[in-house]
Amino acid sequence: MQSTPTFVAGGCEPPLPPLSFYSVEYPGYVQPSSVPLAISNLGGQSKVDHAFKRTASKTQTLLELSLRPGNPFAHPIPGDVVGTNNLLLKVVKKKRKHVADEYPCTIGEYTAEVVGIVSKTARFRSVSCLFPVLD
Repeated sequence: MQSTPTFVAGGCEPPLPPLSFYSVEYPGYVQPSSVPLAISNLGGQSKVDHAFKRTASKTQTLLELSLRPGNPFAHPIPGDVVGTNNLLLKVVKKKRKHVADEYPCTIGEYTAEVVGIVSKTARFRSVSCLFPVLD
């Protein structure tokens, strides 16, 4: 089924892609190499999948983030899964070298494309009990 674009004052508005995504607002730095550790700190992939299920109840959508999983005295941070209507964008910057006088500078051209809709987000808004770790 092909959707027709709607016309607005500025021109033609393309239809949104039908892909749906979920997001996690992880309260820390996550690099591509540390994604497995971040998922295990959330309780594993099965807990994350279960929390984002459409038929999950309110108690099943709670996630617990353990920043120190090996420490029995560190309390996990509770997180809620909430409905959102955000767009996931793919932003690409094409770089061109511009040599002006003696100082080269990089001029970029940005393009943005809507990849899909983020329908649910896990948020960790509570404050954890922080205490110093003594060696």
